Amino acid sequence: MGSSRAFCISRDPSIRAQVETALAATGLIVEHFDALPPATDGAALLVVDRTSRELAGVALTEVPIPVVVVGDDLDDDALITLMIEAPVSHVVSDPASRELRITSEKLVSGDLFGLEKYLATPARTFERAVSNDAGKKTAIAEVSAWAESVGARKPVIHRIASVVDELLMNALIDAPRESQPIIALGTTAPPIHRALLRWASDGHQIAISVDDRFGALRQRDVIDHVRRARHDHGRPNPDDPGAGLGLYLVLANVASFIVNVDPGNRTEVVCLFDLARRGPAVRTRARSLHVFSS
Repeated sequence: MGSSRAFCISRDPSIRAQVETALAATGLIVEHFDALPPATDGAALLVVDRTSRELAGVALTEVPIPVVVVGDDLDDDALITLMIEAPVSHVVSDPASRELRITSEKLVSGDLFGLEKYLATPARTFERAVSNDAGKKTAIAEVSAWAESVGARKPVIHRIASVVDELLMNALIDAPRESQPIIALGTTAPPIHRALLRWASDGHQIAISVDDRFGALRQRDVIDHVRRARHDHGRPNPDDPGAGLGLYLVLANVASFIVNVDPGNRTEVVCLFDLARRGPAVRTRARSLHVFSS
C-alpha cells in the first residue's frame, strides 16, 4: 500500500496501546482518533474497536482503506451486516493477540498466502494433494493421526477432521462449480480438480489450510453464508440446502478463520485451532474472521 500510517479509532487507552504495539511491529505509525475522521487519505488501514464501530455504523462501509475491527463479537448481527463487502473485512476479538500484527503485515505487504504466517515459531509443514473422495478420506485420517501425535485432545481432533472434510469438499466440488470452468469441445470426462491440504503446529496452535486454483470465493459469499446459517441456527434449510451450513459448522469449530483470495486464480482457506494439552477444554467458535483479496 505504500503508506506508513494507520488510524485507530478508540477512546479506550488500553486498546489504543495494544493497537500501537501491534502495528509498530510492522513499521506503521498509529494516529489515534475518538471518532471516525472525515478523511482517511494517506493511511494504510483503519483499526476500530466495538464501541466506535457501533457509533460509526454504515459509515465504515464507505472508508476507502481496509477496516480491522477489534474487541468485537461475530455473534453481533450489526457487525456481520457491515462485513457483507469490503472494506470491513477483518475481525480480531483480542487486540493483544498476534493476529492483529499478522493482519496488518499482510495488508501492508500484500503477501497474503501461507499458513506459516500464523505460527509463532518455525514448524515443519506437511501437505497432501487431494483429488477425489478416497484421497479426502486418506487425508483426514493422516491429519487426525498427526494431530494426536502433537498432543491434540480427542475433541480437537474431531473438530479438525470435520473442518478438513468440509474444506476439501468445498475445494473439490463447490469451488469448481462456482467458477464455471470451460470444458473443451469433445471432452467426455469432467476435468480432475485438485486441492492442496497443508498442516502444521507451533506447539500452541494447529494451522490447517486448503488451497484451490479457482479464486472463486468472495467476501460476500463467506458472510452471506454465515448470516443465513446463523439465522437457521445451524439447521439445514429445506428450501435452500446449500445455505452455508458447512461454513457455519467450520466457524463453530475453529479459533480463527482466514480466507486469502487471488480472484480467478487461487483461494486459500486457513483455519487455526487452539492446542491445549492440559487444563480446561479449549474454546470453540471462531474468535477471528478475515477475508483478504489481492
